[in-house]
Amino acid sequence: MVGQRAAEVAQMVIAEGTNAAMAGRAALDHGLTAQQVRVTYSLQDAVAALKNGAALADGDLVLVTGGPTARMELVSRELLHITADEAKLARAETLHEVSRRIQHLRPTWIEIDLDAVAANVRLLKGMVGDGVTLMGVVKANAYGHGAVSVAMTALLNGAEYLAVANMAEALELREAGIDAPILVLGYTPDYAIWQAIRQNITVTLYDLKLARDYDRAAREIGGKVGVHVKIDTGMGRLGILPDDAMAFFRHLPKLPHIEVEGIYTHFAMSDEISDFTEQQVQVFKGVINPVKAAGFQFKYIHCSNSAAMLAHQQHAFNMVRAGVAMYGLSPSDAVLIPKTFRPVMTWKTVVASVKTLPPSHTVGYGNTYTTRGEERIAVIPVGYSDGFRRKPNNWGEVLVHGRRAPIVGRVSMEKTTINVSNIPDVSIGDEVVLIGQQGNDRLTAEDIATKLGTNNYDVVCNALPRVPRR
Repeated sequence: MVGQRAAEVAQMVIAEGTNAAMAGRAALDHGLTAQQVRVTYSLQDAVAALKNGAALADGDLVLVTGGPTARMELVSRELLHITADEAKLARAETLHEVSRRIQHLRPTWIEIDLDAVAANVRLLKGMVGDGVTLMGVVKANAYGHGAVSVAMTALLNGAEYLAVANMAEALELREAGIDAPILVLGYTPDYAIWQAIRQNITVTLYDLKLARDYDRAAREIGGKVGVHVKIDTGMGRLGILPDDAMAFFRHLPKLPHIEVEGIYTHFAMSDEISDFTEQQVQVFKGVINPVKAAGFQFKYIHCSNSAAMLAHQQHAFNMVRAGVAMYGLSPSDAVLIPKTFRPVMTWKTVVASVKTLPPSHTVGYGNTYTTRGEERIAVIPVGYSDGFRRKPNNWGEVLVHGRRAPIVGRVSMEKTTINVSNIPDVSIGDEVVLIGQQGNDRLTAEDIATKLGTNNYDVVCNALPRVPRR
């Protein structure tokens, strides 16, 4: 109803957030054009759309509305002609004050800072410049951050292309109304080619048999499928081997229903101090140059991921694939992200129980922990069913009242026990931070990865979808 009514009375609709996006799409369905509807997922982008797209004049009427946590006074502030009138706005409250009043039906949740995504994307675009296309990688639900909202935010702030792992992920973006170019980085079966053609999704091609299958599938529905050809320069996974590349390209003219848009490779060690990346680049050039000399042209040539963007900027070609850096995460200990980038994910829960246990009292399954004296033990409602790891190592510690509380006993399916003996005044309902800042301390995804014996990608991607994102 909101979208329909907006289409009847408004000349422009700016939606911010998932629920508002539904109203925006409804307004499109009821007659507004794509130029009249802007769907955003952060206040910063909503304000930018208002300033850049609305062409407001004196006397224009703007309705600003949202729920109690939407912070619409920040948008209203941008409309003020007299800045002193800010005092008339609804009281601006800090996110901390607002979040304390939100009654989460699931008292374990993840907060995604889309303004940080926007800022990180602008930094990445500034690094590569206008002559290089920035591809935002949003596979695996945007590394656990929420594919649709991250994709839209990235596109509004400098990304021009998106990348996903498979056709299902690409279709999720299309169903959300995202019409930007999308590349599927992984395997696409031939029976999904009709979806690629119908939804204008580009797929990765790395095998001659697949090429024939794709051409046949496209011919059967009377279309052409766009592809980026992948070259295996040393990763040993998907990709045409360099020695086979020329024969592969010479066969493509026999497959008229395949349109080659790009060519790319993937680095194996760009996040480490190694000569192997340079070797891969030279192998890649050794494929590209003779293929181009034979008459094949590519709109896009790309090999750089986030690590290569930071450590090997000279190899950008005319497209780069920004993944982990968009989320404010360092590619590795050897390739650190600049301090100007901001982490995007914060994972929180609350204290569900706290009590004093006597000496020699066991805690958790298997009696793996025994109190040494009287100890204050708190229970938090999060466990391995949420992606809060149990084995072989667990998180180690969490933040309560801005101080570190060690995990004791085994992590259960949906409960974890922590020792708060050295943290005064802990009570039921107190906020607990699993990833992020609390007070003057911070637990980063990198810190947790070290405890778990993995990398930060693994940590954020394994925060399971059952944990609500906000």
